[in-house]
Amino acid sequence: MTTAVSTETDTPRRGFVAPLDLAGPDVQRTIMRLALPSVVGLSINALHHTVNAVFVGMIGAHAMAAISVVFPLMMIVGAIGEGLGVGAAATIGRLLGRGAIGRASVTASTVMAAAVPVGLALTLAILWMRQPLLAALGATADTWSMADSYVGVMAFGATLTLLQIIADFVAIAEGNTRFSMWTLLGGFALNIVLDPILIFWLDMGVAGAALATLLSQIAVLAAYAVYFHARAGRVRVAVRLALLQSAILRPVVALGLPTTLASIVTAIAFAIVYYQAGSFGGDPAIAGLGIALRLLTLGSLPLIGFVLGVQAALSFAYGAGNRGRVLAATRFALTVTSGFALLYGCILVSFAVPIARLFSADPAVQTVAATAIVVIHAAFPLAGIRLAVLVLLQSMGQARRAALVSLAPQGYLLIPLLFVLPPWLGLGGIAVALAIAAALASVLAIVLLIPVVRELGSPVHWTPEVTDIARTS
Repeated sequence: MTTAVSTETDTPRRGFVAPLDLAGPDVQRTIMRLALPSVVGLSINALHHTVNAVFVGMIGAHAMAAISVVFPLMMIVGAIGEGLGVGAAATIGRLLGRGAIGRASVTASTVMAAAVPVGLALTLAILWMRQPLLAALGATADTWSMADSYVGVMAFGATLTLLQIIADFVAIAEGNTRFSMWTLLGGFALNIVLDPILIFWLDMGVAGAALATLLSQIAVLAAYAVYFHARAGRVRVAVRLALLQSAILRPVVALGLPTTLASIVTAIAFAIVYYQAGSFGGDPAIAGLGIALRLLTLGSLPLIGFVLGVQAALSFAYGAGNRGRVLAATRFALTVTSGFALLYGCILVSFAVPIARLFSADPAVQTVAATAIVVIHAAFPLAGIRLAVLVLLQSMGQARRAALVSLAPQGYLLIPLLFVLPPWLGLGGIAVALAIAAALASVLAIVLLIPVVRELGSPVHWTPEVTDIARTS
């Protein structure tokens, strides 16, 4: 085969769904225009799950417990999609920076095609093992039938979930965070309309909630099908462009696998946190730590949304070999994320007691929550640095260093501390373990950042490493 670079221009089309110019002269303005829709889109996604839970909660406590039991399975499916999406976005961004639009299109089409057999395999595995899985996840006699019906419907959406997540990342990688935001908003709106119809009017219960999610995913994917077919963006996605070859998928998986593993180990770590909280302080301790962790997630969402937008600019600039732009974008990302993280952390630490009272009237829960909020968020000002460094490493294709950063705060740094500190410090040791792990992960990120900055600032001739994809025109 011969390597061919697309002859298409990299000039974005004008119009409502056109991607932004990733080579725009003002890098800060470009990042903000990319990042703000990502922040909104991620917030919409979180609100989507919240509203869905509200409708299910109207059925009763057992219904809420049923979908809670199934949620870890859906998290695993989402984690796989996120891993493929992150790897694809970083690779596509670098290829676009080099002007290799044809190769970027092959990568996008290949990853989308690979998601289909992966999704079908997940569907078959969940359906085949759903009885033992429900038992392992704690389904009771009261919740079993509802959990079984919910997972039975959701399992069929595994492929849809993967495709939607990857499509979002492809759009983000080519600079179209706005389209990603609007599709998420449209899916959210449709889900809100369908939930009461399917759950209550058609009396489908929790299965109706699952079906509403599936139908909204189909609508979002239909929008993406039109978008890609109309070639509204830079990257083309088509079946004929897909090449299921290891040379194409290897760099995507290498970058995305740590993201998937990070989501999985986070679920494991939080399970350990709640188990230990229950053993040391019962339900008030579980509820109090749950409040602190929800607030931690609330503060993390804007940061994650922002760095998703930053990654598009960084990957493009790195692929183009523009060291100055990479450094400028990194400095701006560090400034914004650190500023927000510092502000949020200070607010939470300063007003921990009144904030805890907003969530519970139980004095025991308030005490645990207030203490945990202070301890956990004392380390939050460093979170922005860690996330900014992580997307820089991913954008540069440095999979091993990115894995060290992404798996640190809820993985290999946290889990050992959870087995050491609580037996020594009691209930407070759980929050201390979370704070120490987060702080150490940020210090590690800084240590890894120093040689990268030196490399980017070196006057020696520098060429970005981008995996070539052979494709005959």
